[in-house]
Amino acid sequence: MNKSIYISIFGLSLSTINDLKNIIYSKFFSQYQIQWTHISDERLQLLLINDDFAEIDHVEKISKSNIQILKLKKNESISGELIDETLYLPIKSPETLYRWIEQALDKMIVPVIAQAPLNLELEEVKRVPKKLSHQSLANAFHNVHEEYAGISHFVIENNQNIVACFDLKNKEFHLNPEFNLIAEGNFAIVPADINTVVKFKKYFQCRELSNGIWQFIWDHAPYDVPNYSSAYKLQHWPQPASLKRRSELLKISAYLSKGCTAEYIHKKTNISANTIHRYLYACDVAQIVEEISAIDSLDAVSVSMPAASQEVSKVRGFFGSLRRKLGL
Repeated sequence: MNKSIYISIFGLSLSTINDLKNIIYSKFFSQYQIQWTHISDERLQLLLINDDFAEIDHVEKISKSNIQILKLKKNESISGELIDETLYLPIKSPETLYRWIEQALDKMIVPVIAQAPLNLELEEVKRVPKKLSHQSLANAFHNVHEEYAGISHFVIENNQNIVACFDLKNKEFHLNPEFNLIAEGNFAIVPADINTVVKFKKYFQCRELSNGIWQFIWDHAPYDVPNYSSAYKLQHWPQPASLKRRSELLKISAYLSKGCTAEYIHKKTNISANTIHRYLYACDVAQIVEEISAIDSLDAVSVSMPAASQEVSKVRGFFGSLRRKLGL
């Protein structure tokens, strides 16, 4: 079995990342099992990173480990050249990149994937990411409005790594997809400096603010969330980024757009109560749902319908007996 190497490409446009992946894979797929991963993966061995992000705290920390780091910078006048561990883009010939990777692999011991099954299983258990508490997530977003009135730009930090950046004024949310949240570390939302804002807007995809926050909470909320026992109505439909469970989420959105309780949705769709409460929790943090009176909800309509049907039946019965008496 081929040895496995873990590679992350960080801070570049999607098209550039795909080009680099194709170049690397075409050369090394026959020798190694190439595992594309994120920058915070403990198994990471090779990191190709935009030079603009080379000085962030996480990169400076891992630079002291055995991880081999290649900085990438756009400069067409010297494109393809490797100078002081910086490769200049665009790449005209991949040979320079190939040599750097081969030398990087020679500097370290590449672990073999074929290990004792029991040990591998234990390692995988250790790597299962833990979820942050629902209190810490909700409190962090709540504090944005309570403690930082008048400020528009914020970053989401986890263990001093910047996970996302958002703009309240322009209603923009930029997520760094390379980072996974670490439950054991510190999680906070703090005002952003202008350089971080510029970098995130340049390199990471923009989503509408409420959709971005909803997706962030949905992706990282724990199983254990508050129960939402009242009736609620959507103010804005979230747009799930993934096709996974999309059908269920759209059904929940459809019912909540009319206004109802979680119990009502569960009875009508058989979607698990926890899924519905997690959906409502994400909407609550993103501020796209409002509590409504029970009498204005679909629950009240469904209760009143049988009574109305009985009244109609009584009226029909009265006119039927009247017609019979009159011989009509």
